[in-house]
Amino acid sequence: MPEPPHRALMGGEPRVVVTRRAEQAAVLGDKLSAAGFYPLYFPTIQLQAIVAPELDRALAEIERFEWLIFSSANSVHFFFRRLDELNLSLRLPRTAVVGPATARKLVEHDVHPDFMPDIFTGEALAAGLGDVSGQKILLPRARIGGPQIVEKLRSQGALVSDIPLYDTATAVPDPAALADLALGYEAITFASPSSVRGFLEISGRPIDPAAVACIGPVTAEAAVECGWRVTVMPDEYTLDGLVQALALYFGDRKHE
Repeated sequence: MPEPPHRALMGGEPRVVVTRRAEQAAVLGDKLSAAGFYPLYFPTIQLQAIVAPELDRALAEIERFEWLIFSSANSVHFFFRRLDELNLSLRLPRTAVVGPATARKLVEHDVHPDFMPDIFTGEALAAGLGDVSGQKILLPRARIGGPQIVEKLRSQGALVSDIPLYDTATAVPDPAALADLALGYEAITFASPSSVRGFLEISGRPIDPAAVACIGPVTAEAAVECGWRVTVMPDEYTLDGLVQALALYFGDRKHE
C-alpha cells in the first residue's frame, strides 16, 4: 500500500476528499469527522431530472409489475418526486433495494422494502430474487446505470422495463473548493462510478500518494478503468463501511 502523507502519520487529522454531490456530502462528511478525519468537500457530480414518458406509462399500469427495483437512494428520490408531480398515490408492487441507504430513503416514503441482498450490489440483488422467469420488473434509475443488473435479470428470464429517471452530469467546481483541494489531501473517497468520472474530468487523477477509497467493486472498477490504484474498499459496501475501512487503513499505517 502507498504511504499516507506525513500529516496523518504524525497525529494530525487526515484530509479526506468527499466527492459526493453537494446535497449528500454532509452525510459522509459527518461520519468522517466523527472518525477523526477532516472532510474536504469537492462535489464532482450533479443530478438532473429526465422527462420520461415511459415512466408515466408504467405508473399508469403499475399493477402489471411483480417487482419494483431501486438501485440507489437517488432513484427513490426521483421516482417519488414524479409521483408527487402527477399527484399519484399508488399501490406499489413488491420492492427490492440494493442496500441500506436505499432502504432508508424508501422508508421515508412509508414503503418498506420486501427484499435487500446480503451483498449490496445490483447483481446480488438480481440473483437474490430467484426465479423471475416471465415476471415484469420496473427498474427506474440513472440513465448511465451499469448494465449488470439488467443483464442478470434478463438472463433469469425477467421482462425488465429499464427506465431512465435522471442524468448524472459533472459538477461545476467552486473556486474555493479547488483552492482547498490544491492544498493536498491524504485520501479521496468515491461512492459511485459517476463520481470517479466526474473527478477525472475536473481534476485528472488523484494526487500521489493519497489513498483512493471506493465504496464497492463497481465503483472500484470505474477507478481502475481510469488507471488508478484502489487502496481502500470495505467489506460492507456502505458509507459506514467505507469510513471504517479508512480508519483501519490509517490506523495500520501509523503503527508501521
